[in-house]
Amino acid sequence: MHHRQSQTPAPWKWDQVPPALMIGNGFNRTYHMKSWKNLVRTLRTDEAPDQAVMDSLPLTMQIVLASGDHVNESMEEVAEYMRSFQLTEPHIALLSRIREVPVRTILTTNYSYELEKVFSGNTGYWKENPYRRYAVPYRNRTSDRFLHRFSRVPLAGEEREVRDIWHIHGEVDQPRQIIMGHYYYGKMEYEIQNYLPGMHRRYKYARAHDGLYSPRSWVDSFLMGDLYIAGFGLDLSEADIWYLACTKKRHFPHAGTYYYAPVGEDGRKSLPDAQKAMMETYGIEVRERPIRGEGERRYEHYYEDVLEEIASCIREKQSRPQTGETAGRDREIKDSI
Repeated sequence: MHHRQSQTPAPWKWDQVPPALMIGNGFNRTYHMKSWKNLVRTLRTDEAPDQAVMDSLPLTMQIVLASGDHVNESMEEVAEYMRSFQLTEPHIALLSRIREVPVRTILTTNYSYELEKVFSGNTGYWKENPYRRYAVPYRNRTSDRFLHRFSRVPLAGEEREVRDIWHIHGEVDQPRQIIMGHYYYGKMEYEIQNYLPGMHRRYKYARAHDGLYSPRSWVDSFLMGDLYIAGFGLDLSEADIWYLACTKKRHFPHAGTYYYAPVGEDGRKSLPDAQKAMMETYGIEVRERPIRGEGERRYEHYYEDVLEEIASCIREKQSRPQTGETAGRDREIKDSI
């Protein structure tokens, strides 16, 4: 069992929230890790409906039907597959590029530890996460599984450099706490809704006193600062993310969200029009970027280009002089959240 270490992430000035990066399974699928749709298909029981019926449902429902509503047991199988997935040198090289993005906070919907492995230089098999921390004391945590766990990972070869990685939907060494299926998505949204009022009060206090704000969850970074998203499909079934996108627009409208979507050389877009319309309605800026070349390495080049652009955007913003408009403005947020 892990030693329960509380270690609050670095505080920030209330009006100088640092940017965060959010990545999904696209970085792994580039190197042949199974997509969620393919994983669900491997979990089908003999009693599961026809695949055509399954494909007509959101992923959160597909896993329920595929497993005969034994989602917990299915997650055990998924976790072992991900723990045993072998990182190749090209995969490691791409993930190493993420270190170059000037952010300390990284959110990921992935359950596996490829980021921790590559950043720390320990790329072998991991049964457990040795870098787990908790952002609030144990007695104050309403639920370990949802909001307060993160990995504080030292960067190999960089003295005193760390990254805080938040697995927002769970981790493979605790498969029964992975967020998949209605039951756990419902609990996730419940915990988020319970967390938001206290977060908002602490933010208002820091603003009123022109002071520091101490984040206690990945939700803080998602809502309060600029967020750059890459390699994440943002399926319409990701109810918690859509809810937070709406909340961010309502209560933190000056914080940006930037979503990167690939476009093939033939003009074919990976992002359906309905999803794009919803994103833009919730204030997410969609940045469609081309996939260069052909063959297996085309997505590798795409993610390299995206990471380089994100890093450049962040550095450019950080180089701007702080003015009353950008540093001292009174953000228009509602009294309650």
